[in-house]
Amino acid sequence: MSTHRRLSGAVALGLSTALTGAFAAPVLAVPAVPAAPAVPAGEAADGQAFHRLATLPAYENQLAADEEADRSAATVAEISTVTADGNTVIHTDAEAGGIGFVDITDPENPAADGFKPTDGSPTSVYATEAFIIVVTDQTEDFEHPVGKVEFWDPETRELIHGVELKGQPDSIDVSPDGSTALIAMENQRDEDREDVDGGLPQLPAGELAVIDLSGEDITSLDADAILYTDLTGLDGLDTPQDPEPEYVKFSPDGTRAALTLQENNGVVVFDAEGTVLDHFSAGAVSVDGIDATEDGNLSLTDSITDTVREPDAIGWIGNDHVATANEGDWKGGSRGWTVFNADPGSEDFGSVVWDAGNTFENLAHRYGQFPEHRSENKGSEPEGLTVETYGDTTYAFVGSERGNFVAVYNVNDPANPVFTQLMPSTNGPEGLLAIPERNLMIVSSEEDDAEVGVRATVQVYRLGEGPAAVPTLKSADADGAPAGQPITWSALGALSAVPGEADQLYAAPDNFLSPSRIYTVDTTTGNDGGPATITSELTLEKGYDVEGLWADADGTFWLAVEGTAITDGEVGSEGNRLVHVDAEGQELASIDLPAEIAAGLRGQGLEGVTGYGSGEDVVLYAALQREAAGEDFARIAKFTPAAQDGAGAWEWFGYELEPTDVEGDWIGLSEITAVDEDSLALIERDKLNGPDAALKKVFTVDVPASGAATDAPAEEVEVLEKTEAIDVLPELRTLNGWTQEKLEGLAIAGNGNVYAVTDNDGVEDATGETVFLNLGAAADVFADSGQPGGPEPVEDFADNQPGSVYYAPVRWMQSAGVTTGYADGTYRKGSEITRGESVAFLQRYLAPGYSADPAVAVFPDVPVGAPHFTPIAWAADEANQVTTGYADDTFRPGHDVTRSEFVTFLYRAAGPEDYTAPAESAFEDVPATGTHYEAISWAASEGLVNGYTDGLYKPYDPINRGEVAKVMYQYDLTTTD
Repeated sequence: MSTHRRLSGAVALGLSTALTGAFAAPVLAVPAVPAAPAVPAGEAADGQAFHRLATLPAYENQLAADEEADRSAATVAEISTVTADGNTVIHTDAEAGGIGFVDITDPENPAADGFKPTDGSPTSVYATEAFIIVVTDQTEDFEHPVGKVEFWDPETRELIHGVELKGQPDSIDVSPDGSTALIAMENQRDEDREDVDGGLPQLPAGELAVIDLSGEDITSLDADAILYTDLTGLDGLDTPQDPEPEYVKFSPDGTRAALTLQENNGVVVFDAEGTVLDHFSAGAVSVDGIDATEDGNLSLTDSITDTVREPDAIGWIGNDHVATANEGDWKGGSRGWTVFNADPGSEDFGSVVWDAGNTFENLAHRYGQFPEHRSENKGSEPEGLTVETYGDTTYAFVGSERGNFVAVYNVNDPANPVFTQLMPSTNGPEGLLAIPERNLMIVSSEEDDAEVGVRATVQVYRLGEGPAAVPTLKSADADGAPAGQPITWSALGALSAVPGEADQLYAAPDNFLSPSRIYTVDTTTGNDGGPATITSELTLEKGYDVEGLWADADGTFWLAVEGTAITDGEVGSEGNRLVHVDAEGQELASIDLPAEIAAGLRGQGLEGVTGYGSGEDVVLYAALQREAAGEDFARIAKFTPAAQDGAGAWEWFGYELEPTDVEGDWIGLSEITAVDEDSLALIERDKLNGPDAALKKVFTVDVPASGAATDAPAEEVEVLEKTEAIDVLPELRTLNGWTQEKLEGLAIAGNGNVYAVTDNDGVEDATGETVFLNLGAAADVFADSGQPGGPEPVEDFADNQPGSVYYAPVRWMQSAGVTTGYADGTYRKGSEITRGESVAFLQRYLAPGYSADPAVAVFPDVPVGAPHFTPIAWAADEANQVTTGYADDTFRPGHDVTRSEFVTFLYRAAGPEDYTAPAESAFEDVPATGTHYEAISWAASEGLVNGYTDGLYKPYDPINRGEVAKVMYQYDLTTTD
């Protein structure tokens, strides 16, 4: 085997060091890092996922209808439907009193397409080829419910006809053949009625309305033609005289329909004409391992006992099973969802086939989206549910009204649903609309409060290959907890590198959790598009409002703790301090911000801490979020703990904040991290979110060796010149969600990459989605900040953005000069690669200075001057022995290279001369007698490949460009010069 010079290593380029997938290597063993706990399936790098394409605020429909409309006025998106051509989503808007239209012809760029007022508050909508059918509530008092059904022309969007209903409608569904509409007539209860304590019974009783749509002229439909099915007197219900129907759904074959009676905890099954076939109670359930105590902490030690499910939405899995979202109402709510046998002809009719138990609630905790403020009130509250088949897979989509997410399950086997992914949404995902004909999924959200930045939206997802870009962070199972119980987390606002570790970060929440936590984050699980993973937690002795975190190499931590405003004055704060804790979370020291500085602050104080050195030699820097009273700059503090005989010394620099002219907005600092001993990086942001967000940037400042102000007066403070390093706003928007306000954490990991995280505010007055970003190599991000060394910055390929599959390997290939990609600026990770191209990659990597005899052709099908002539000559060189070609003396440079051929090329070029293959193969389809056995065995032993989950290697399948980058990248990481 030959030895060649390799280009600079991946770590020097700021790239991370472990991979997943068919060509993955196991995570490198690193001292002091515990073995990764178990994590659930759901974000595998292979297979399919629903990818978020766009998020459109519901208020845009008001503006599309009237340019002078008030965009801050309440407007929502609740139940949605789609026109027969699949190009227009129509959603109810009870706040604005009508229906909104969204053009999804281009699903990546949905367009607001107007609004139509309805006669009454719309509660549901359904589009057929002939009509847009809207049901509205016109009730003025609960004892006299009134409603209406309206028929609109889908082409002209003009009202065709309207008919009064006998009461207040809730949901509507139409049979697959379009002949029958069923309407759940709820006649909802008055929650403030004192004689029944807001409960049941409250008459008039609800019913099921049945409308024949087969007539030629819908305008001939009158109130007398609408049939009503009596639902009272059904045995086994809580209050049979007041059924309270909620949600109705036809079976896929149209022969049956199912209806939930939410407050009565029941399900009724009908035939296609609305005749009751049978009914059953949804039953009660006991659930352990949940958080049912609203105490400012996340702890999965509570239980609910014999709690009725009280289902809201219902969907059919095939024609014999139904799934219910068990939201709960006045008595219950099981915090999960259930699959029931719904075949009236079966002796198991009404039996539970599967129940989520605590697993749905656990997802909220695993992805940091549990609403702790709702712990005592039904938790994450599953409300919406729909079931649909895409290709060969039937999916159930279950929406968390309070956790703001949609959980997706493969329900091909109704008795064994398999969680596949979590889709973060905006607040209150009410409408779940599957459009399988276009591989689309629409989520409409109902919560809207412009004053706190919460806006209702319509979000578009599409089923496609590879892992979804969101979520970006999740947690593993908690150590020592029951199987499947995750580490609980939320409201992360501080990041730090883990000293001595390449791919680990520490993260901490603010005062959302008490006692405080420090989490360890494994970034490698996010290298190929999946989320990074919280693998462990340290619980501190006390609770702090942690706004900054820095880990000292001696094992201790420094915290920047934000104080609170003094309540009896316009300015002044208390409690801002630096806290030093040991490796067990015990407080070692607490250093208050100097009183003269705290006296000028308001509600915002310390917002980050960083440092260099260690132990007694440590020097800390901290950021104050905003200007103190009477000052026109924010302060950067330098604190030397060992100065003045251990009493510590404060020094000060100034930082000029960007201006804003937006009413109610302000600009502030939210993180500080050391780039090196002389340079600091700071996050500067506004307090705006969504489309209004304007400033989410990282700036750097160079810190002078001397000259810092040692006293407080503003006139003595030097304002440092700042340089923009990176605008993070485009990175946030590439995720196609609601742009988060609080870009809070920033750190440079040991692998040289820059990471950032957003604070989700504990899912209160916020979407709850946490965005964890890999911003790229520090050598690139801070190229102008005095960061020494590193390659010249390069722009990522257009199809290789941070967070995408194979991002790190392809970026390494690009930065190391192995590839320049195609002329259109792409790399084409999924494209197959030829034999000629593959040896070109290897030659540029292993022997970039090689030159071939320009007059000698080594293969008859590779003439002098042919594409890849030099790399192929290098591969055929007797000194290298990478290839001898085929038996007919050809090389066949244009043929696709296979998985076995490529690792054989690499093995012959760079593998050890003394390697001996094991007697038994690591892969079922790679026999020990095979031509490529030795090379494949070597690659597996080095961690360059690990095959597929079924134990196969598939040696004769073509390898694609992304996989080639992956193997080479991993080889570079595991080999020394």
